[in-house]
Amino acid sequence: MFASIRSAEIAGLLDSWVLLFARVAVAPLFLYSGFGKAMAFTATASRLPGGADGFGALLAAGALATEIGCGTALLLGLFARPAAVILIPFTIAATLMFHNFWAAPEAQVVVQTINFLKNLGLLGALAMIATYGPGAYSAQAATRAGPRGVPGLS
Repeated sequence: MFASIRSAEIAGLLDSWVLLFARVAVAPLFLYSGFGKAMAFTATASRLPGGADGFGALLAAGALATEIGCGTALLLGLFARPAAVILIPFTIAATLMFHNFWAAPEAQVVVQTINFLKNLGLLGALAMIATYGPGAYSAQAATRAGPRGVPGLS
């Protein structure tokens, strides 16, 4: 009996470390990209449908808010599930729009294929966070105590 309890505790601890690693590994990509968009807002908006003076500016502002807001949520582990759920379709759209290796010039096919495949892995990590939550090592878990005051998976 004690062995099975110990195994469950170890598995829970491992789950929490894996979820922490996933959040901390994924968040900087979105934060870096979001701050990059903020620093070159007009250039970013001009690459989007509608251009810098039109709908592209609205799309760029939405992308910037999504990346910085959801990236911060993932990093802190606060509202991590909703952030991951929001980032999944965002990442799918960005991948299809900007890493379409099948339509890239020959010199860019390899780079775009790598970025496309990287984003597939990113989607896997986001799906894991959306499914299992931020784990015990998160701001969210710190606000809720489990049995004996120990934060649990949430």
